[in-house]
Amino acid sequence: MQILRREGVDFESIEAPVDDPSTPPEGDVAGVAAALARRKAEAVIAAHPARCAGAFVVAADTICRHGSSSVGKAESVTEARRILTRMLDGEHDVVTAVTVSRAGVWRSFVDVARVRMEHPGAEALEHFLASDAWRGKAGAYDIEERRAAGWTIHCVGDEDTVGGLPWKRLQATMEGWTR
Repeated sequence: MQILRREGVDFESIEAPVDDPSTPPEGDVAGVAAALARRKAEAVIAAHPARCAGAFVVAADTICRHGSSSVGKAESVTEARRILTRMLDGEHDVVTAVTVSRAGVWRSFVDVARVRMEHPGAEALEHFLASDAWRGKAGAYDIEERRAAGWTIHCVGDEDTVGGLPWKRLQATMEGWTR
């Protein structure tokens, strides 16, 4: 939602009544994220058909991949520390799947960005962990928040993918609807 606000998009946020597991299943990360994004969109449309009629319904899911393992959202500070320690060890991929629906037409895409975070130092890491700002975030961090806090994060690919909504691709998908 932060990305949509930044872009000046007028939108309504509706929580999808879907179980979004903290730990994603192992396997094809792109496929898992795409399936979850689709389930979220379907659930919102089913729960709110009148509100969704004629509107763009956009749902996304983001999963981090470190090596061959999926990395989801931390449920405790101990888990957040473990995840971040792992993420600070080399590069990881951030996979964001997006599903868009409007008037019964569905479009989906997956975008991947490669990220390398430099260690912010023990004090900065502990301060972040104590803040609980890691809650609800794939990989236990938000790229914009961490950069604003002075962390050095290198990204190859769309940084909005890391933020959970690849804006340029979403915008092109929605604009393509009217062509």
